[in-house]
Amino acid sequence: MAAAGSLGFGVHTAATVQQVQPAALITPSITMAGRSPNGPNTLHEHRGGLLYAEPWHDPGVQWVGRRATPVWATWTIPVIVSLAGDDAEVVQAIRELDQVEGVAGFEVALAPSQLSCEALLQQMRRAATLPLCIKIPLADPHLLLPLVAQCAAANVDALTLCGAPRVATGGYLSPAFFPLVLYACQTIAPHTTLPIMACGGINDYASASACLNAGATAIQIGSLLLRDPDAINGLRAQTRI
Repeated sequence: MAAAGSLGFGVHTAATVQQVQPAALITPSITMAGRSPNGPNTLHEHRGGLLYAEPWHDPGVQWVGRRATPVWATWTIPVIVSLAGDDAEVVQAIRELDQVEGVAGFEVALAPSQLSCEALLQQMRRAATLPLCIKIPLADPHLLLPLVAQCAAANVDALTLCGAPRVATGGYLSPAFFPLVLYACQTIAPHTTLPIMACGGINDYASASACLNAGATAIQIGSLLLRDPDAINGLRAQTRI
């Protein structure tokens, strides 16, 4: 899958999306009302990875429904809308986009402050008739096990385990952080029957295969796609994912 934000909303990158043919496209995270950036988004590539400065473009649910979903509806590639879990209106955002043609499901990215959010998970599950995936914040995987249990109790459809840490007001994407997501898979997979999507530092066959062997069901590719859109086809051929 194309990880959240790696190929944008697909509206202006449709040719690349069709070329890459990911199993699914996950959008950048949005909120109900949208958030105006305080400055330009920057992306710097270097030998160690990618350093990005937020804020990312968050046009809000209304823009997505008006501008993006008509494009997605013409695709055979499923589009999963990423939503910010710390948005006070995240449940309403799900209601607005649920069953809209072109939307295949939701991935809700929880904030580090949301390691216990049982009531919210239940509310989101009731609002979503489409598949609902919860993206778990970076933390010691052992501390995440209660949250994993809450997700299972809420009957969410899948978990995303992401090992990309935040740096100041942005984030750092690098293969160096692959051990974090692998360790998370190894620690959490034995404690849940929920499908797991691994994301973070996966940039070759060995890292993708290691996550699958550790219990992941699917792989999300982010910074690798920014450097080489065709790389996902190579990984697909080797790992058969």
